[in-house]
Amino acid sequence: MKKYSSLIKDVDRLIMPLIDAIDVRDISKHNIGYLDYGIDKYKCFIEFEKNRFIKVIDLISDSLGQGVVCDLGCFIPYLPVALSLLGYQVKIVDKYELYAANYKNHLTIFAEKNNIELFDLDILEDDFDILGKNDVALLMAVVEHLHGSPKNLFDKIRRIITEKGFLIFEVPNIAQFTKRLKILLGYSPLVDYQLYFNSAYPFSGHNREMTVAEVKYLFEQTGFTIDLLDCYDHYRPSPLTLKNVLVELIKSVTPLRHKGQAILVKGSIKT
Repeated sequence: MKKYSSLIKDVDRLIMPLIDAIDVRDISKHNIGYLDYGIDKYKCFIEFEKNRFIKVIDLISDSLGQGVVCDLGCFIPYLPVALSLLGYQVKIVDKYELYAANYKNHLTIFAEKNNIELFDLDILEDDFDILGKNDVALLMAVVEHLHGSPKNLFDKIRRIITEKGFLIFEVPNIAQFTKRLKILLGYSPLVDYQLYFNSAYPFSGHNREMTVAEVKYLFEQTGFTIDLLDCYDHYRPSPLTLKNVLVELIKSVTPLRHKGQAILVKGSIKT
């Protein structure tokens, strides 16, 4: 975090008006869990996610000095803003009508001001030809929301990456330690059922998180080679209760593989 402290301060300053423009009521119909985000939108949408963003900034800057980055399924462009400030050419892509007209209008102005190209596309249904070729494609915290296979999406992504480019993919780990513990205690590792039950269909929260083995299979079957795979923790439980401290202590000494909260992959196109 210290390495990028100045950059993070700049991005925080730039992103706050956009965070303020989010009305959680507009996005909570299909996932009522978003209503709780209204208590502190910055903390819920950004603060909890910062370590993820920093990890990817490091990964991109270590692999590519300059180039074109395309963020697919991008709701809040925190990472794209940071990359734009670092000199990368950045594109963001999503079906922005999902987030209501007010946010879409604010985002359109915001993207133009911050040298980010905005593409209002349905990443599942629309063609990607308009996106051109990209040195880096980002697909982070997206596939767990899908209601079916990501196979066709990955086929489209592969076609927009340059020959020497790469994909950065991230998904929550369904086999993270706390979820394994929940199963042992008789609880579901999935989203709270009352939240799921009371959200309109189709549910837009996490429908299918993945294991490391499943991520490896996904990349193998869609024409990608895994150059880096990291199963890691990006946030500490909050509030830090005695129960949480004990769970973290047990986790640290339990000899299990792939027990982190998220699975991050850097993958290149098979040749």
